[in-house]
Amino acid sequence: MIKLFLKKFFILLLIFKLFSCKTKEEKITPEHLYVKAFEMLQDKDYTSASEAFEKIDDEFPFTKWSIKGQIMAIYANYRLNEFEKTLQLADDFVKLHPTSEYVPYALYMKGLSYYNKIPSIERAQDYTREASLAFRELIAKFGDTEYNADAKEKIIFIDEHLAGAKMSIARYQISSQNYIGAIKNLNEVINLYHGTNQIYEAYFRLIEIYFRIGMKDEILDLINILKETDPTNYWTIESLKFSPKPKKSSKLRIFSKDE
Repeated sequence: MIKLFLKKFFILLLIFKLFSCKTKEEKITPEHLYVKAFEMLQDKDYTSASEAFEKIDDEFPFTKWSIKGQIMAIYANYRLNEFEKTLQLADDFVKLHPTSEYVPYALYMKGLSYYNKIPSIERAQDYTREASLAFRELIAKFGDTEYNADAKEKIIFIDEHLAGAKMSIARYQISSQNYIGAIKNLNEVINLYHGTNQIYEAYFRLIEIYFRIGMKDEILDLINILKETDPTNYWTIESLKFSPKPKKSSKLRIFSKDE
């Protein structure tokens, strides 16, 4: 997605260079600053390129080259793994140019920056949730951009990751007998991340808790949900050991007169 975006700018650069031959005596223009910055980018000198693109906005604000420079500064900082700076530049761009054709790209880069900061499931998931929000905003507002397919794929991973983090907490809470906290987290997985692979274990862990605390009437309903969803799933099969056993019917013995 990013390569396609850069290709468009490269074509623009070639067209400009064909019709522009600057001499030393010529006045410095935003176009020439942009060309120089783009050449630095092509040489993978991302630090200099970032500074040069930002300089265009400083010296020639409110021009089309200033807007293009802001966008390319976002990309240059992303390539430097300067994700905090990328996020700052992307947010500033969206606020300053909410109707720009480059807003989808800025949102996409914002999502990618948060995505690259996603921690393991044992840690706080603030960056993960921010990545989800950025990608979902991109899809909701701009449903037909070239970035949406990748954003949707990343949302699938993000949802699995967030559900996995909730499951990790719930398992610990079960082991420490904090059943109320575990039930809350398991229900969040079921309600918020029902499209993930974590859903089966979430139901199983609820069954396990209900069995421990004696809520046996609820167990059968959850087992039936698992069986209807995927009867061959590992957690479905494991849940069957908690199935309430049918009560044996008591038969009254009838004694004869002789007994």
